[in-house]
Amino acid sequence: MQFDPNATLIAICAIVAFLGLQSLFFWIRDRQAPWLAWFGAALLWGSAAVAVYLVPARGPDFLLLGLGNALRIGGFAFLWHCTRSFAGRRPEHLVLLLAVAIWLALCSIPAFLDSLPLRVIGGSAFIASFCGLAAWELWRIRAEPLPSLRPAMWAFASFTIVTLLRIPLVNAAPFPVGALPLDGRWAAGFGLVVFIHATFVATLMQSMTRERRELEQRRYALSDPLTGLLNRRAFLDEAERVARHPHGDGRAALSVLVLDLDDFKSVNDRYGHEAGDRVLQQFGAIARATTRAGDLLYRMGGEEFCFVLPATALDEARVIAERIRQCFAEATVDALGEPIRASVSVGVVTAGQVGYDLELLLAAGDAAVYEAKAQGRNRIVVGGETEPPMQPAERAAAA
Repeated sequence: MQFDPNATLIAICAIVAFLGLQSLFFWIRDRQAPWLAWFGAALLWGSAAVAVYLVPARGPDFLLLGLGNALRIGGFAFLWHCTRSFAGRRPEHLVLLLAVAIWLALCSIPAFLDSLPLRVIGGSAFIASFCGLAAWELWRIRAEPLPSLRPAMWAFASFTIVTLLRIPLVNAAPFPVGALPLDGRWAAGFGLVVFIHATFVATLMQSMTRERRELEQRRYALSDPLTGLLNRRAFLDEAERVARHPHGDGRAALSVLVLDLDDFKSVNDRYGHEAGDRVLQQFGAIARATTRAGDLLYRMGGEEFCFVLPATALDEARVIAERIRQCFAEATVDALGEPIRASVSVGVVTAGQVGYDLELLLAAGDAAVYEAKAQGRNRIVVGGETEPPMQPAERAAAA
């Protein structure tokens, strides 16, 4: 069976161009996803590079070999910029221009331009570098819970390996894999590899965009719009998860802080709800600044909060609680031309006292925080499973 290299190139060119236009179409519909524009530009750029090889050679080799490969290298640099954009990093235009300039400078050297092995090695080194950098950019954000993220990373890594294999095979395999005379079957096989990777990555980039949007919507639904902390619904979801896996990651220690702002009603009554909102926002900012990245901070409603501290024993939980209490007591909010000071009462409980049930921990911490209010407010009380919950009338009196 005979393979027509030109037909293979035309097919690759058309498929890559179609995928590029498809990505640009999705970007037009979602302008907050600039990585789709970079990806579409990369595929169209690569399609143009393939098209150069379809033009009959009527001019200097520099135009065909130099310009065609410069376009191809630029296209893979765009892929790197695509993943940088997805990772929230700025594109490096200077690196792109420098890579293309270096390639064109190499092609201006007759010995390099006339040597297919050198061109294969040089082009492969540039392309593998940009593909590897693209995989690295995705690896940097691997903690983001997107199902398509790691497959995309491995797709870039896979093509990096395929491209690097061209270097040791340069004198052992036909073109386009190596530098031996063109073989239609090798061209078709290599074209199939390019097609599979391009299609797979195009699908994954669109999937990651959709998954990120869905994740943002879920986070918005589980967050408190005023303070930026998690909301009660998120707490109930976490309580259900902890009930299923009570000793997550093998870490038995778990502490909970229940916090209630002191005399918050008087702040609203005297200064207005806008001032009260600013006090809540300030408390949310202080809470984020004084806790750790893995701690879960919930606004349960009104001026009531619950902070879940994984892998945290009682002594460390008390240190964190005291840090929050002290920082908030020292902070002020301006309202009606005068500074407002507020304080917070904190109840601390641990799983060792109550068990791995967030609802029970919340109830025990709730009792402890109202005990703190009864003792004079702006203080920390350690609760336990033996402390009875306070009755509504007692809570109202303590608040």
